[in-house]
Amino acid sequence: MHLGIKNYECNHCDYQTSEKAALKKHIDNIHLGIKNYKCNICDYKTAQKSNLQNHLDNVHLGIKNHKCSHCDYETVRKSSLKEHIGVIHLGIKNYKCNLCKYKSAQKSKLQYHFDIVHLGIKNHKCKYCSYVTKQSGNLTKHVNDVHDNIKKFNCSHCDYQASLKSSVTRHINEVHLRKTDHKCSQCDYKAVRKHFVTRHMKKIHPDIEST
Repeated sequence: MHLGIKNYECNHCDYQTSEKAALKKHIDNIHLGIKNYKCNICDYKTAQKSNLQNHLDNVHLGIKNHKCSHCDYETVRKSSLKEHIGVIHLGIKNYKCNLCKYKSAQKSKLQYHFDIVHLGIKNHKCKYCSYVTKQSGNLTKHVNDVHDNIKKFNCSHCDYQASLKSSVTRHINEVHLRKTDHKCSQCDYKAVRKHFVTRHMKKIHPDIEST
């Protein structure tokens, strides 16, 4: 154990550890989905007590003790700050998809990408209708927009409202700032959305593999 020998192996995946308790926690959390720690304010559940405390601090109390020294980013987790610095400021993305050019700083995000993009898995289902989606954020937006009609985020330039802050940010960038951050690798074409570039590539450069 002191030499870092990992004698305990998961029989469901390639996870290894030097502690039996850590292996049990891994199996309960990842493969069995056991979540014994429950938030007394909302429906959040987790397999680890520390995650529950982080949830309470972040979501309900708004406590974010870990701050980035390069920008205004704040987070409740030290690991999240480390990941933020690596991805945003250092550009570190060690996990690569073997089917496309996607890269990520997290193994879980690579798996999420693989499930959504290459396998087409849609795990998030609306409890009010037949709507299903690949991303939890899309489901939240759907429920808020369609069923609850909740639009708590407002555009500072016009009357536009949305259920997600990211939607307002995208709206401002596209409509008011006209940011064209997505560029074609073959010509000077630029667009406000990535799928516009993808559509452009298929139409104008059909013989070139789209990125």
